[in-house]
Formats: sequence, C-alpha cells, structure tokens
Amino acid sequence: MKLKLLTIVFFIVTRMLYAQSSENTNTYQKIVKQTDEIYDNLVKIRRDLHMNPEISKQEKRTSKIITEYLRNLGLEVKTNVGGYGVVGILKGDKKGKKIAWRADMDAIKTDEPDPVTFIKSKNEGIRHICGHDVHTTIGLGIATILSQQKKDLGGTVYFIFQPAEETFTGAKDMIKDGLFNIIKPDEIYGLHIVPEASGMINFKANELFAYQRTLEVKFMPSANENELENFMNSVLKGYVRNPLKGSPWDIINNISDPKIGITSKETVYKDYFFLDGTKLYKDQDTIFFNASFFETNIKNTHSIPLDIKKQILNSRFKDSFISIGYSRAYEAPINDPELTKIAAQTIYSFYNEKMFKPLYGQVPYFGEDFIFYQQKVPGVFFFLGGSNTEKGVNSMPHSPNFAVDEKTIKYGVQCFASLIFERTNNQ
Repeated sequence: MKLKLLTIVFFIVTRMLYAQSSENTNTYQKIVKQTDEIYDNLVKIRRDLHMNPEISKQEKRTSKIITEYLRNLGLEVKTNVGGYGVVGILKGDKKGKKIAWRADMDAIKTDEPDPVTFIKSKNEGIRHICGHDVHTTIGLGIATILSQQKKDLGGTVYFIFQPAEETFTGAKDMIKDGLFNIIKPDEIYGLHIVPEASGMINFKANELFAYQRTLEVKFMPSANENELENFMNSVLKGYVRNPLKGSPWDIINNISDPKIGITSKETVYKDYFFLDGTKLYKDQDTIFFNASFFETNIKNTHSIPLDIKKQILNSRFKDSFISIGYSRAYEAPINDPELTKIAAQTIYSFYNEKMFKPLYGQVPYFGEDFIFYQQKVPGVFFFLGGSNTEKGVNSMPHSPNFAVDEKTIKYGVQCFASLIFERTNNQ
C-alpha cells in the first residue's frame, strides 16, 4: 500500500513538473514568434537612437520617442521622473507579482569615429559606445511583447527608462523624484551589453563588478614631492594581489578568454586588487596624492584607508600628513542570491543552455547605478553579449570601436520577456 501511494505521488509530481515545463516552452515559443515579427521595427528604432545620441541629462528626444511608443502600446506612462526619465506601467488581466525592468538611455561624449558608418552619429562628439541605445530598444521590445500577452499576464510590469547612467546620477535622481511612490515592484531586473558572443547571457549572485575607489591623501607642502610620491606608490603596491598584467585595456580585454576569463572556474578575475593610476599634484598650500584602484573585497575598501594612514603616521611624512579618504567611490550591482537562483532556473527551462552561462569573477571597470534600485527592491542584473567575431563586431563598452551585433536585440527581448512573464505569473 505504501509503495503504491509513493508511486501515485511520484506520478502526480512528475506530471505537474512536465506540465510546468511544457507551459514554459509554449510561452517561450509564442514570444519567440512575436519577437521575430517586430524585430525589423526594433532594429529601425535602435538605429534611429544610435544616429541621434544624447548625453546624460539631455535625453529629451529619446524620452519623447519612448513616451510615444509606450502610449501607443496602451501603457500608462509617467514622464520627467528624475529628469527625462520615463516609466511605463503595464497591468495584466490576471493577479500576480509586480516586476520592474530598467533600461538606461544616455550616450557618451567622444570624438572617436563610429566604425559602423551607415548608422553614424549625427551629433558631433557624441556616440552610443556603451550600448544604451540597445538597452532602450530591448526594453521597448519587451514592453511590446508583454502588452500582446496582456490577457494571460499576471500582475503588473513597470518599465523604467533611466537617464544619466553614465554620470552615475540617474537612478538616484529618479528615486529622489518619487519613483517608488509611482511603482511598487516585488522584483527588478536589468541588463548590460558585454563583449561576449551575441545572445550570450551571463549571471552571477552577489557582486558582478569590482569596487572602484579613488583615494585622496592630503599633505602639507613641507613634504618633498618626489620622495612622497615614491613612498605612496610603494605603500599602494603592497596591496596588489593576483596582478592582472598589462595596461587597463589589456586587463579588460582578457575578460572573455576561455581559460582565464570571467566565465571560467579558473578565472583570474575572482580575487584581486590593482591600481588604475596614481597622481600627485599641488594646489595652493596642499599636496594631493590620488590613487584609483579596483578591489573585489568590500571589507578591504573599508580597511585600506585606515591601514595606509597608520603607515604614513609611522613614516617620515607623519608631520606633513593632513587627511585621507575617498574622493570617489562607485558602487556596483549586488544581485540578490535567492532571486538570482530562481531567475536562472527559470531561464534554464526555456533558453539555450549553451548561451546561458554563470560568471565566476568580478568585472573590473564599468560600474553601474542599478545598485540603487537593488537597495530598495531585490533584483538581478544580467550581462548580454553583443559581439560577432565573424563580422568583426566587438561590443566592449566605452572602447573606440564599440559596435553591436543587432541580432542580440532579438535574444534579449525573447529571453527577458519570457522571464518577466513567468515571474509575474508565479505567486
């Protein structure tokens, strides 16, 4: 009797899991088909945004395009949130969770020529070399697909189109301007283009990036500048560990290496401290020594200034010492471990496993203000590959030859529209 009961329970559970897996597959297949249908239009949108880039806090045209697009989908739209920020609200016909999706939309000042001449920037000295035009387009694509699923959609989806990410102020500005009075999400998601293969999605619990800090030490002019600079450089070199050799760009360019890159369990990007540059200069009656560095352990960022201060006070420069502290500190996304696990399991149920890989280290450079949303709501920030080696397309953010294989727009919309659909309907 007991064996018979266990068999029945096993049969029921198996059928439930099969039904859930089948439902996930069917939903994903429908979304894939719908994305194919709107793909050409999404490419047109992306190219228009690329040719008309706007820097932080000047995203007026981009904001207008987003607003009109979302309203045409039938979404409730809030504008001018924290500057040119736009929030689209899509309410499903069923009960469910409230999920937020964030996309940034500002460009960067640069005089480097665009490698893709047919979509060359019309705004001199400004280019989308961080992929925010692609991020915006993917956000609009997800909104399109989910609006088509409204009858089957549970809960509410909030689409946050954020200005001024490059200045690290946009998220804080939107929050300060009452973003979380407008929306009440249970979870929040976002992504960034990276130099992996087009369509490759990477994820990781906890820290994605190293902590960026700029240390500022002040001395009185009585100190000998050459000797002081040599001393401080010597002190800082003592913190370097697991050195990633080469220039800063050499370091970041190895990030996709299959043996030592960030997707390898043997990655060299797991535990490190390296200097990004030091500078000594004099301003009126004060000598300043600045040092920028990257550190993977948050605890070390707290202890380093205190430890350096002790070393200075035990040196011949103690009488010249004035103060020490951070003049700049960029925070980075910290993915909620449990939500990362749930989201990964959900994506695994429908996405190509070979194109969905975990990360084993932390990325140097390119901090992200997505962290300010995560301080309010559990969230996960993903990486989406945009490179295509056969076409010579390299999507390394902020690099002069930055370009994106536009097919990744399709992958981003398909995957994350499916994820959000599943999360809103999962109670």
